[in-house]
Amino acid sequence: MLTRLREIVEKVASAPRLNEALDILVTDVCQAMETEVCSVYLADNDRRCYYLMATRGLKKPRGRTVALAFDEGLVGLVGRLAEPINLADAQKHPSFKYIPAVKEDRFRAFLGVPIIQRRQLLGVLVVQ
Repeated sequence: MLTRLREIVEKVASAPRLNEALDILVTDVCQAMETEVCSVYLADNDRRCYYLMATRGLKKPRGRTVALAFDEGLVGLVGRLAEPINLADAQKHPSFKYIPAVKEDRFRAFLGVPIIQRRQLLGVLVVQ
């Protein structure tokens, strides 16, 4: 698994643009973890919210921005705690927030991991 992680990091680092790097990340994490969904929410500190920037497995609505305030949902909780959260049934957690636009209601399990660089939270990686 460490070898696979290293390969993913190298591919992401060599991507010419951020959106390509994020697409590589979500696709390769899904494959490596044999899961249906991987998404990246990036933090916007000025607007105090996370934007869904890349996903594999969720519906990303065209022409609409999917955003969660820093204090909303499990993504917000991962960001506030700055530590991973692993849940077998995310919908039972009090911080769960359903987002109809992404059609995530059929996925129960949730693994959220903060993306941190130099002690600054950049976003949240979610595997479902």
